[in-house]
Amino acid sequence: MEATTSLVTDNEFFSAERRDRVLVVRGKPHFTRHAGDLKKIDAFFDHLEIIARTDEVGVVAFIGSPEKSGGDDTLEFFEALIGSRREDYLLQRLLNLVNNYALTMAGLNKLTINADCGRISLFHLSMALACDYRIVAEGSVFENAFVELGTLPKGGCGYFLSRLLGGGKAAEVLTWPRFSAEEALTLGIVDRIVPRDKLEATTLDMADHYQEEQVAAMLAVRRLLKSDVNELRRSLETEDMLLLNRVNSPAFRKVLEARAAARGR
Repeated sequence: MEATTSLVTDNEFFSAERRDRVLVVRGKPHFTRHAGDLKKIDAFFDHLEIIARTDEVGVVAFIGSPEKSGGDDTLEFFEALIGSRREDYLLQRLLNLVNNYALTMAGLNKLTINADCGRISLFHLSMALACDYRIVAEGSVFENAFVELGTLPKGGCGYFLSRLLGGGKAAEVLTWPRFSAEEALTLGIVDRIVPRDKLEATTLDMADHYQEEQVAAMLAVRRLLKSDVNELRRSLETEDMLLLNRVNSPAFRKVLEARAAARGR
């Protein structure tokens, strides 16, 4: 199959379409319902590898689904995971896939833009922080259910936040249960806030704006200032250890059960 064809796809997890040298990847709703389906997740990462190898696109725009439940997505994921007969395997496999995503994004030879709206979990923020530029819609809020469960977000959030904010402020933000788009903009976690009905158009206009020379310059800046792949890998491994220790503790299950009961599940 030629790369031009394989760049375009549409499945339950995401869709991707070409716009000249821009690839637009749109997330589908209800991420947590597919999180245990490793075939669907593998399909996304396989597609990411195709993107990494091709010279046909210079900019990738990731547009999140507005139909997200923020921190509830995180809670639902862990509820489904704990109820699975393959809990340990699924969690370790998912951690490996997320680690590969963060490392691939950090070294991707494309300019990456992330656009999102609504209730955004810190897992989705982690994916956004791996990108070069972040746009959110007005009224968006970031929700950190991980802190309510006594653990930390997965996906390199600590690594990327510490490089953006410094260690002290990053540690503070990682303990916030939620914060607004305006707070994120003030911190420098996001680069721009736009009206919700203008989010996709703004993102695509921005993607179309970048010329090859600008992309090359920004990739050089990323490599110089933003991404130390070895340090990122070590941080991701530490995330895995801390997360697995917490998930395997009796206290974690009690907190998760209490949260589920409070939500009437």
